[in-house]
Amino acid sequence: MPSSRPNIIPTVIHLLQQLNPQSILDVGVGFGKWGHLFREYTDIHSAENNPARYQRQNWKIRIDGLEGNPAYLTDLHRYVYNDIHIGDACQVIRALGSYDLIFAGDVIEHFDKEAGVEFLKNAFDRANKAVILSTPKYDTEQADLCGNELERHRSLWRAKDFQHFAGAIVKTIDRDTLLVVLPKPGAPELRCTPPMMPGRREQLQIKRVKENLIRLVPLDEAFIFVDESLRSLLPHSKALPFLERDGQDWGPPADDTTAIAELERMRQAGAKYIAFAWTSYWWFGHYTGFAKHLGSCHRCVFDSESVKVYSLQSQTLND
Repeated sequence: MPSSRPNIIPTVIHLLQQLNPQSILDVGVGFGKWGHLFREYTDIHSAENNPARYQRQNWKIRIDGLEGNPAYLTDLHRYVYNDIHIGDACQVIRALGSYDLIFAGDVIEHFDKEAGVEFLKNAFDRANKAVILSTPKYDTEQADLCGNELERHRSLWRAKDFQHFAGAIVKTIDRDTLLVVLPKPGAPELRCTPPMMPGRREQLQIKRVKENLIRLVPLDEAFIFVDESLRSLLPHSKALPFLERDGQDWGPPADDTTAIAELERMRQAGAKYIAFAWTSYWWFGHYTGFAKHLGSCHRCVFDSESVKVYSLQSQTLND
């Protein structure tokens, strides 16, 4: 069917929020459910603080599709997706560029095993942050459906089939579906669970982060905000991710040297502050060289249990 199992939706959306991709390839778009969900929980969700993002001309996230059966496609698809590539996924993906996230919901079981393995390798090579896929855990013996031979199931996959990818996460959802995450080096540590509503203490912490940053940093001031998920909640128009490439969140730095070099690059480019939400305080214990650099070269202007802010406008050492 041009559809996929709904039971993985909450966990996939939680993974999406953690990865914060700026570009997504949805392989096997079918009815287009995932394109709609990805658009809703990226651009549309951001409209809460930036109402202009609700309008298509102001969408910032690139969401492309790949579909083998063009008869499935409608004007609805063409509205939600930026581009839709038509053809055999195993062949077409070789000609595509990179994406932060490549998603294949209930797709690889339609390939012969050898072709599926080759597809996964190509997808992994083109993913900047992660590949996420789902597949039935048991043989469903699905034949051609909707007049489309591509709907036939041709292979069955086990957890061991993905273990040669370093850091692979394989989880069984509702006893009958495998959800697989193949993270790239440098991707944040991912929680493969449905999202949880923040508790009262966490809600208070988030409120304090926002209040203090509004008080300390002008809403149109460029500054660095270190956090995996809270940046979209800020009213500031120039809250930059760290690491950052062309305005995109590039995940945590590989080491202290990279962190220091990128901090100074962004400072020279105009960032006036760097702020850490409490959820990122682990950086100070993990990147000890970076923490020492911050303390010796930049002034801490605010330090609380919810947020730390350093000024990058003046240094104790000469530039």
